Amino acid sequence: MTAGERWDAKYTDWREPGPPSDFVTSSAELLAGCPSAVELAGGAGGTALWLASQGIDTTLVDVSGRALEIARVAADERGLRLRTVQADLESDPLPTVDELGGEGGWHAAVCTNFLHRPLLGALDALLAPGGIALVLIATVDNLLHNPRPGRPFLVKRGELPELCGGLEPVSFEEGWFGRRHEARLVARCPS
Repeated sequence: MTAGERWDAKYTDWREPGPPSDFVTSSAELLAGCPSAVELAGGAGGTALWLASQGIDTTLVDVSGRALEIARVAADERGLRLRTVQADLESDPLPTVDELGGEGGWHAAVCTNFLHRPLLGALDALLAPGGIALVLIATVDNLLHNPRPGRPFLVKRGELPELCGGLEPVSFEEGWFGRRHEARLVARCPS
């Protein structure tokens, strides 16, 4: 079974995209006036739809065709423009903004709850100079209260800024957010 098939099975009974990430919505001020954004591994698109509702030209990338279908239907119902790209971010090449009709890189990249270290190390190549990245990953401390996600999908304390090494941190915090221990990074691509 492929990764896409596994995730399609997870989304079989879903009808709605779910809420956007609080981490991203709390960064609305940083995203004000942002012309383009990409959400990586965004599932059924709750956060991508929120970005689109802010007037941002948004692309949602995910491995699940079913999740992307849910996002497209929701975008149509809400009158939002949302581009979707089905890709396995662990093996497929990343779509660039140039390939999708823009130029010079996205102005924002969002990656929440998806850890693929090479992807995080390549965020600077996806962004336009001065572009912003919003990255949220659970840490190993999360295992103190939650059996999932498993250790391979968690970062060590202090690791996230290192993984996004081509970016300049704007803010970084780690701690308990509700019942999850998370690392949260906001960073900029050098100008």
